[in-house]
Amino acid sequence: MKLFDVYPLYNINIVKGNGCKVWDENGTEYLDLYGGHAVISIGHAHPHYVEMISNQVANLGFYSNSVINKLQQQVAERLGKISGYEDYTLFLINSGAEANENALKLASFYNGRTKVVSFNKAFHGRTSLAVEATNNPSIIAPINNNGHVTYLPLNDVEAMKQELSKGDTCAVIIEGIQGVGGIKIPATEFMQELRKACTQTGTILILDEIQSGYGRSGKFFAHQYNDIRPDIITVAKGIGNGFPMAGVLISPMFKPVYGQLGTTFGGNHLACSAALAVMDVIEQENL
Repeated sequence: MKLFDVYPLYNINIVKGNGCKVWDENGTEYLDLYGGHAVISIGHAHPHYVEMISNQVANLGFYSNSVINKLQQQVAERLGKISGYEDYTLFLINSGAEANENALKLASFYNGRTKVVSFNKAFHGRTSLAVEATNNPSIIAPINNNGHVTYLPLNDVEAMKQELSKGDTCAVIIEGIQGVGGIKIPATEFMQELRKACTQTGTILILDEIQSGYGRSGKFFAHQYNDIRPDIITVAKGIGNGFPMAGVLISPMFKPVYGQLGTTFGGNHLACSAALAVMDVIEQENL
């Protein structure tokens, strides 16, 4: 069997990483300015990170979400404090696309609507509704193209207000800083007007901080420069320093219902140890 050839690969086999450097199989050293699309948040093979996940996997790597996992509770408490969202709740999953899927699903449960507003050049994932909210027709399969999403120009206040005034939008999903779209920054005025319009029309505001969050911009979340609070925030990538993990930060306006959301591997013990190690290093090294 061969790999399904969907990645145009550089002819480099990276076999080792340490701090901000990586090495290929020939011993060539590289300064890692790539970081796996903002995945590596505290450097490769950070000793505290290695110790935390090594100790955890030696005891228990995974168990079902049908029992108490105190590591999940610790992640929620720590993430609330470090991000400034202590009053929000946390749902843990495995990837950014999965985080956005659950955020959009939760929004639709809340207001019963089905339409989504996204923005030109947006990227929110490659699965189901997340890929439909991604403004790249080449990766949206016909089965995903269900007419849920309207794409608007970024920073166009009037176009945004006109669309939301229709009163049928379930959620607006926007990146704190557009990553794949070319590092495009939402204007503060636009973000503040968007927050007001969402509140006035009963539309859920989802901030996709998967690439722009976890300190990438200097604040914990990029939207915190705009002095707004979204209804839902999605995080992934940097949360586990390369370990597959993601989270949805959920406003107190949402009330949980048993079975409403679910996951097999989300928030497993090993992933939580990785997330705790990352927050330890962010705080201890003043990142």
